[in-house]
Amino acid sequence: MRSIWTGHIVFGTIFIPVRLYAASQNLHVNFHLVHKEDCGRVRYRKVCEKDGEELTASEIGKAFILAGECLQFTDRELEALKPAATRTMEIEGFCDFTEIPVVALNKPYYLGTESPARGGISQSFLLLKKAMEKKDKIAIVKWVARSNEYLGVLIPYQNGFLLKQLLYQEQVRSTDDMEVIETDISSQLVDKGAQVVENMSFEFKWEEYYETFTKQVKYLIERKVLGEEVEIPEYKPPEVKSLEAELEKMLATAEGK
Repeated sequence: MRSIWTGHIVFGTIFIPVRLYAASQNLHVNFHLVHKEDCGRVRYRKVCEKDGEELTASEIGKAFILAGECLQFTDRELEALKPAATRTMEIEGFCDFTEIPVVALNKPYYLGTESPARGGISQSFLLLKKAMEKKDKIAIVKWVARSNEYLGVLIPYQNGFLLKQLLYQEQVRSTDDMEVIETDISSQLVDKGAQVVENMSFEFKWEEYYETFTKQVKYLIERKVLGEEVEIPEYKPPEVKSLEAELEKMLATAEGK
């Protein structure tokens, strides 16, 4: 597994050399955009809106537009804004995992030790992990990558750490803009619904779940290659006339098992 960032965790006055790895991978089938008429690939080109010229990566820079003026910045200038932060992951402090809002949890990463050949010291890494495990705490960290500052939660995980990127509060939209139609519901219906929830409760085993939609897509692609006709089943949700009748039906089914 290839690391995507190397640097140091700053634990007080202790600098711990680490490597960051992506903890997830893409399982999905990627379709290409094509011209329907001749199946030619449709690609996105980087074109200057002023002269219409297609540009190469070396001809493209970063800028901030202020009052109509284009202020360009080099990569070195952007790194100079926070030079140390691009190579360090600062521990802000420690807290309980229950204090982390679920809505804030974002991308997962793994953190492992830096190679001894590059000056990596695993003792400091293990010290932090064992100390956090002993106190049953997680760490709140900040780091900079690709000119962006990230917030994350560092969790002891197996033989290393799991880093979950956190959204900042200002990134999370308010639920006030979400439409929820208010209505009345009887306590008897709620009790029956709660009983169905109880009947459907089980011990979740993560390892038993697999992504199946991609397999279906690949199967359809294979049929298409063989020249077979792909049938599209009609989806029509059943009409629910009585919530109570449906709940009673589900409770009766559960009792009959």
